[in-house]
Order: sequence, then structure tokens, then C-alpha cells
Amino acid sequence: MIRLILLTAMIISLAACSSEDDDKGDPTASNEVSPGGIEYILLHMPESDEVAVNVAWPTDWAYREDTNQAAARVGSELILAGGAQGYPAGEVGERLADLNAEGILYGVANDHVVGELVFERDDVSEVIEIANAHLREPLLEQAWLNRISDGIEQSVTEERSQPAAAGFEAARWAVFGEQPLRNALSLHGLDELTRDDIITWHAETFTRSPEVVTVAGAIDANAAGAALDALFEALPEQSREVQQTASSDFTPRRILLHMPDADVSTLAFIAPLPPTSKGGEIEDAILTHALGSDDQSVLFDAVRTQLRASYGFGAGMDNYTREDRILFQAGEVDTNQVAETEEVVRKAYATFRQGGLKGELADHKAHLASYLSEVADSVTAQARSALESALDGYPTERSLNEELEAVTDASLNERLTTAFPSVDEFIVIAVSPEVDALHEACVITTPREAADC
Repeated sequence: MIRLILLTAMIISLAACSSEDDDKGDPTASNEVSPGGIEYILLHMPESDEVAVNVAWPTDWAYREDTNQAAARVGSELILAGGAQGYPAGEVGERLADLNAEGILYGVANDHVVGELVFERDDVSEVIEIANAHLREPLLEQAWLNRISDGIEQSVTEERSQPAAAGFEAARWAVFGEQPLRNALSLHGLDELTRDDIITWHAETFTRSPEVVTVAGAIDANAAGAALDALFEALPEQSREVQQTASSDFTPRRILLHMPDADVSTLAFIAPLPPTSKGGEIEDAILTHALGSDDQSVLFDAVRTQLRASYGFGAGMDNYTREDRILFQAGEVDTNQVAETEEVVRKAYATFRQGGLKGELADHKAHLASYLSEVADSVTAQARSALESALDGYPTERSLNEELEAVTDASLNERLTTAFPSVDEFIVIAVSPEVDALHEACVITTPREAADC
């Protein structure tokens, strides 16, 4: 899953505030413990009518040989859609909509399952009761499992037929090979998924031992603690130690996936970045945006100007896991210009890495500052950001405003030279109907073969 740069680069603009700040109604952040012993981060936002609750449960389901890795993807939808004791299948969505509330479960970098609730403050009791029932005793009906699994499998099958998706799947085979984590990343095993797989995944995952819990909104510690104790009521204690172990191989390689029936060719460059827990995330967001996030970016301009191409070339960041984070550059390519495009992209990236940003620094910061100002009052954005920040081990009072303001040309240039890969450190993967489109490449006919390149 591509990690959205702006959302996950966001660090909440909250700090521990004085009593004078409280009188002004400013947000505050604090570490709290519910009466039942649930530790959480409280983001008190007195101007909001909504409350957001986010919970991250650690999981190693994607890392193990004895699991069907597709269970987490299907199960995350099935738990809420498939009903619970007292809640017939398919009805909870309508009830939450009536309450102007939302509830979702989703995976984050294969290391956590996150549950998110957003609701109006006066509806806290009913929404928490609904969520607890589905976490504690979901029905997991077979008919709904089949419906959800079939829908996901159809979507995945369609995506795999596209050259770009096939190229990224080949990259995962190159980096992880036969490991279970690669299965999880590529969502294999859907055709073998059983209800027992999901029952086991559910029982292991949803316990009273979350890694991080955040609550954001106009709610005090007493009310938030009571709500969390109700949310976790009757959930089991953690039954096993979570062990997230996998090995990655980012050795630079040149790979061509030959797809004779492909309508277009694609080209991708993939290399590792340090995990966000090591810092530099704000710099990374600014640099990646400048490199290839819009029609004013370095890569877009290089491909359009030098090749006079009708297509664009972009860049972004993704997380295979919280530790395995990548920078990618990718785009569609005219089949007869694969080699030429590779050379243009290489030169553009090397020049960017050596010379840094062009133009005024304030202009490069503006897109991030504008976005953050728009979501500053969003309990959803604040709760998610605090969750991500805590999972990376940062203190509760981490402040985006200070970090964004602290970014300088010098810090960006240092980040480029110390954290961004050199042009020779990328895995290069082309997908093309022409078998010789990428010079000196390991030629394969299925993504799986990339593991042997």
C-alpha cells in the first residue's frame, strides 16, 4: 500500500500547554491511563464537536509461515461488515451513517492493524458499544467472507494485469523472495483463505495489549478513559509474543519483465530510505514532492522537456514495513524510448541529489504548510498523526510547526546526500512487450522470477 506522503509526514501541531493556553481554548496533548489500565495519548481539542479514537495493535501475521497472509486484508473488512452479536450482518454501516460516525480497520506497513472511530461527542456510548461488540464477538459469516474475498480478488487480479503493478510485484519478489512478508505485500492466498484463518487472526490480533492508542477531540481524560475501558471490555489478553522478522535485499539490479501483450511499457527505480523513526520525515516530504509529485517537479519536467513525451514521470515513498521504507521513481514509457528515458531520469535524479532544490525554500514548504493548516482542526488527522508519531517512538509533544520552520536549505541538502540513495543504488525494473527494451537486464516472464535475478 502506497503511503500518502502528506498524511504520514504530518506531525501534529500540538505541544504541552500552560494553564494560560487552556484559557484560550488551545489544544493540549498528554499521556493518560484509563481506570482499566489502557495507556493512551489524549489530544484535547476543545473547539471540536467530534471525537476520534485510534488504536494500533501489533501483529506479525504477515511474517509467519503458518498463516494465510490474506486473512488480515479480508478480515479487516469482514469484522465490521459481517455483523456481531446483536448486530445483523450489513447493518452496522447504516447505523453508523445515521449517527454521522465512521469506523474502519486497516493495516499499516504490515506491522500493525489500526482501528479508527470518528463520532460526534454525544454519541460516544452507542458508537463504543457497537465497536466493542464487533471487536469482541464478530459473526464472521461465511457468505460475507466470500463476498468480500471475491471482490478483493477481482480487484487484485485486474491490478496484476497492468504493467505498472506487475513491475512493483516483481520488485517485491526481488527484495523479499519467498518470504511470507512478500505474500502479504502482494496479497497472495486469497483463493485458499478459510473462515478458520480469519477466526485465528482475529483472536490473536484484537487484545487488551495495543501498542498505541490516541483520542482526539473535546473530551477530557475521565470521559476518554471510560470510553476506552468500554471499547476494550472483555477483549482477551495477548496470548503470544509478536515477532516481526524478515530480511530484505536491495542489491541494485536491472530487471525486464517481458509482457508481450502489454499496451505500454513502464519503468521504475526503487531504493531504500531510512525509516521514519530515524527522523528527517519533513525533509523527505519536501524533497520527494519537488522530485516528482506534480507537473512542476524535476522528473516531470525532465521527461516532458527532454523527451517531448506525452506522459509524466513521478516519485513517491512507500513502506513495506516500518523498517523497510523505499523511494520510488516510476512512470509509463514509450516502448521505443525505455533506454532513453532511463538515461534522462538518471541524469535528472543525480543532478537533483547533487544540487538540491531550485527556487525559494518557502515555496517548497508551502504545499505542506497549506495542507497542515487545512487539517489542523481535524480530529481524524490529529489522531492519526499522533498514532504514527508514537509508533515511531517520538514524544507526545512533537511539534510540526517547529520542525517545518527548522527546515533549511542546508538540512535538505544534507538529507539528500546522507539519506537519499545515489543514482547507482536503485533497482531498475522495466515492463515491456519488447524483450530487449532495457539494456543488460535480467529478463523474466513472471514477477516471481525476479527473486533469482
